[in-house]
Amino acid sequence: MKKYFYVYYSYEEYGRGYIGSRVCDCPPENDVKYFGSYRDKTFKPNQKIILETFNTVEEALEAECALHNFYDVDKNSHFANKAKQTSKKFYHSSYGEENPSKRDDVKEKIRLGKLGENNPAKRPDVREKLSAARKKRIITEETKRKMSEAHKGRTSPKGMLGKKHSEETLLKMKESWKKRKESRA
Repeated sequence: MKKYFYVYYSYEEYGRGYIGSRVCDCPPENDVKYFGSYRDKTFKPNQKIILETFNTVEEALEAECALHNFYDVDKNSHFANKAKQTSKKFYHSSYGEENPSKRDDVKEKIRLGKLGENNPAKRPDVREKLSAARKKRIITEETKRKMSEAHKGRTSPKGMLGKKHSEETLLKMKESWKKRKESRA
């Protein structure tokens, strides 16, 4: 029986998505019941886009790794992924600096950076599919209310509530954004 290998993006109506890879016995477009191996029980995707199909599981895994690194899925609130896929195992950002899996992640980033045009995160067709999926999502008033309730009582990151960044920090932030913008062009 033929095996199919693909990378997909599943998402919810109100915005969070999940990037994963999959091996199945049917063509990917017929694999309609599988939306991911996520642990977040609040994540309930109802849409899935096949980003790309591959000849081997290694190629699919490599593409998934590249997309996870590009979108920083383990830290990005737009994704339900709790960890980045690496070539051998998942890397959880919450483990801290001392964890040896951190070294694996750095090696993986270096390897993926060398992919150049083969990196799916840099390919216009893959980015277009993800962008189109994000634009299709509609945030209802009910969903906005639920999101607002969920965030009430939270403190600001790094205790910045009511504080301002110094001029030096603001300049550094501006330079960083400029570099990011230039690297995407």
